[in-house]
Amino acid sequence: MAQDNFFMATKSKTVIILFFFTLIFMLLAHGTALASKPLAIVDDLQRNVELQRPAVRIVSLSDSHTENLVAIRAVRQLVGVTFSADAKWVLKNIPRLSRHPSAEQITGLKPDIVIMDTDWAKKNKELLKELDKAKIKYAALNRPRWAVLAQYLEKLGTLSGRSKEAVQTLFLSEKSLSKSEIRSAKMEKVRVFVLAGSDFSTCASDSWGARLIGATGAKIITDVNGGTRIQSFPEYIFYGPDKLADKVNNIDVIITLKNIQRGVSPALRESIIKDPMFKNTPAVKNGRVWEINESDLMLPSLVRLDSSLLKCWQLIGYKTK
Repeated sequence: MAQDNFFMATKSKTVIILFFFTLIFMLLAHGTALASKPLAIVDDLQRNVELQRPAVRIVSLSDSHTENLVAIRAVRQLVGVTFSADAKWVLKNIPRLSRHPSAEQITGLKPDIVIMDTDWAKKNKELLKELDKAKIKYAALNRPRWAVLAQYLEKLGTLSGRSKEAVQTLFLSEKSLSKSEIRSAKMEKVRVFVLAGSDFSTCASDSWGARLIGATGAKIITDVNGGTRIQSFPEYIFYGPDKLADKVNNIDVIITLKNIQRGVSPALRESIIKDPMFKNTPAVKNGRVWEINESDLMLPSLVRLDSSLLKCWQLIGYKTK
């Protein structure tokens, strides 16, 4: 009887062991099948971009995409970034490309994928042809907007193999904005105008900067109907001196951009304060005219989101109701 029980127990253990080995084999086979399945996205030039595996070596030709790759923890996969990449957010030891990178410079970095802005790609078709000849894959992505942030991060996560981190980054960004909006309920409501350059432009109502300022509870003065977009820079609209003159008496805070990347000179704080046009503006009377780096307000970057929100709160200088 004892011998029968021994054989039964041995048989049961053998069945269990075989079951677990079979299960492990199936999981490994499933993982191999998934790993061998090409990764694919449709970029914003409506091109199908396929990779056999997540990109291990990434060249980013956009400060926005670079910083968002950092945000989803793909910084160690970056092997080349733009000359203007901010060392505060992007490791200094990552090679910086020249202002006008050549195909040779890019291919020398042996990237699995090159990620660029869609508008930049449209202006550099010859370079793209050379990348095609060198069989270097690239993806053109629009700079992210709040309305399509989830879709943007999904593409970035797919290309870099950081889909899980992309979802986490989206959650944390939404959490930061939500906390800011809850806090703003206890604050006075002020009217803010962003002076985006000496050409009297300002940020569009759907821009990154407008969303950040709105998250503090402030009312941003802009053209709610869209306005005339600045060519190649759709996050900005031309507001004009005449329209601004009609609003000057209703502006509590002026935020003027400095270190502007789009080739227009800034409107300096001192010049705004001395300008007769702004003499009766509450912002000037109360000393609430401030400067901020363009990238800290307008660059669609999730890695600097909390820092940018904090700067907005500090510049607007709220008082509790």
